[in-house]
Amino acid sequence: MINFKMGGVGIVSTAFLLQACAPTTPEYFREVDEIATQAAEDMLVEVQACNSTTLQWMVGQSQTIITAVEITGPVRIIGVDQVITMEYDPLRTNFYLDVAGHITRVTCG
Repeated sequence: MINFKMGGVGIVSTAFLLQACAPTTPEYFREVDEIATQAAEDMLVEVQACNSTTLQWMVGQSQTIITAVEITGPVRIIGVDQVITMEYDPLRTNFYLDVAGHITRVTCG
């Protein structure tokens, strides 16, 4: 006949021993996780740096308004038929002008 009382104690003590032997996350992986989390937070800040949606009120205004408004980050003013580079900068605010020098579009990039 099997004594279940002693068997139960053996199972519980074995579970505790196995838990103590459970692998822990190596320090290297914790450091990589912290670096990745910081990089993701930095990217979020960069994306929020150019908030062209708050500058849409400038559409239709003369280009002289661009210097009157304090804009954080780099600014690029793009005239009609102007050749521009294609690199993307999430911090940069782009102002597109018509032939009369009025703002027609405000974007990030």
